[in-house]
Amino acid sequence: MNLNFKETSGFHLPALAWVAKYHPQATGVLDVWCGDLTEADLHFVVEGVWPGNFQDLGFDESELFYGSGLRLVGEKVRFASSCSTVDRIWSHQDAGVITVSNSLPCLLCIADIDLVCDNSNYAKAVQTIVKGTGYQKIYPVSRGELRVHYFENLELENGILTVGSKPSHTGPFPDFQSYSSFLAQTAESIGRNAQDAARDRPVSVFSTISKGYDSPVASIMAKAAGARKAVTITSARSIFPRVDSGSAIASQLNMECEEYLSGRKKFRDELWYWAANGTLQDMNFSLFDYPPGPSVVFTGFNGDMVWSRSGGTAPDDWLKRKDSTGLGFCEHRLLKGVIHCPVPFWGIRNLLDIKKISEHAEMKPWSVGGDYDRPIPRRIAEEAGVSRALFGQKKSATTIDELLLCPLSSELMREYLGFLRLHHQNRYVIRVVYALRRIVDFWRSVLRERVLSYFSNRKIARQWSRTFIWEDYLFPWANQTLKPKSLLSKDAGESGR
Repeated sequence: MNLNFKETSGFHLPALAWVAKYHPQATGVLDVWCGDLTEADLHFVVEGVWPGNFQDLGFDESELFYGSGLRLVGEKVRFASSCSTVDRIWSHQDAGVITVSNSLPCLLCIADIDLVCDNSNYAKAVQTIVKGTGYQKIYPVSRGELRVHYFENLELENGILTVGSKPSHTGPFPDFQSYSSFLAQTAESIGRNAQDAARDRPVSVFSTISKGYDSPVASIMAKAAGARKAVTITSARSIFPRVDSGSAIASQLNMECEEYLSGRKKFRDELWYWAANGTLQDMNFSLFDYPPGPSVVFTGFNGDMVWSRSGGTAPDDWLKRKDSTGLGFCEHRLLKGVIHCPVPFWGIRNLLDIKKISEHAEMKPWSVGGDYDRPIPRRIAEEAGVSRALFGQKKSATTIDELLLCPLSSELMREYLGFLRLHHQNRYVIRVVYALRRIVDFWRSVLRERVLSYFSNRKIARQWSRTFIWEDYLFPWANQTLKPKSLLSKDAGESGR
């Protein structure tokens, strides 16, 4: 099998996006399109980091790979997804033609297919990732079969695409020392990989930080990987303004900290977030200014599942989550050249070991009791020099949640109304609700969440908590809008890569 790199005419893929297409008529050739910041050669394409030397290209054999890529292995092509559920890869098959990509809009273009725009179940399907390995895998499209893949590898051989498990090589973790040492060693090794001289472009490292439990640990690991900077959002989601800046924590870690204000008028590139999961929840990532070259951000997503106390028990399915936060960044990060590395996913297959550590007697000095108690991150942070009073005092969130789901910009709102008109949806209700969006926001973020939850078993509460039907079409609208039609130019030829 040979990689045939293709150029695009009149359109540039997002910086870290890639698409591979196999034609049964073109025996032994895989056409590949890739963004400017991907690492690529005659036998691989990768946008990611992992412990290990870059030149060994062991990303597909790692349980600690974050990003995505493909590699020739003999006569096979192996596609690797991220070892987390904040990223994914997509595959499409039709009449023997196979297309694989880390970006859904780009795959739609190269495969020349469309989402079924009057289907209202896409966003719901994306959210099934919280079920773990039981997530919905097949999505309806105009032709052929579209599948999504989390935390698994694919192999293409003799025109047949198969799904395989990620290798398993982490753990066990019998005690805190073994787990904390594993985290530190992983961070240092990922940092060396990011800066490896064998790369065409070194990858800069930074982190997000707040006053919670999880992001301070992510920042400590980022620092071990070579980071000198963290970014933070000054206020948490709350009825009344609440300071959530992690700048004081960053100062104690001897890291620079860039502070950002949140707010609708400050969000950017919103279409990429609707395309990721049909919600606003991770649009806070659009606030940050990213480096011009490739970078990797260490975050604390999934820390509530991994590090919260649970009596030493863990779900049977280690891939289950309490929510899908972090996934909303998966398309925008490709545009901005950012690799997403969520620290709590490191060694996630050993979730039961990690849960048991929190219950060990040796961890009692770092257990504060109550519902918001995470001894492992508290011990890591305090032993790194962070004052106890600075973090983990009250659960906060900066994700954009429970708001009225409709485009923020007036221009995109007009486009979305046009989309709804084409697909026979009621546009008049959305106009009225849009005008009253502040009232709806207050209802959803305050009354529904805090008052009706008390009456959650009553039928009226369940009815009032339902979303508006037109919110369910944001996912197909955004992906179809971003689908780069010009990429299908018949003039596209071979590149020099």
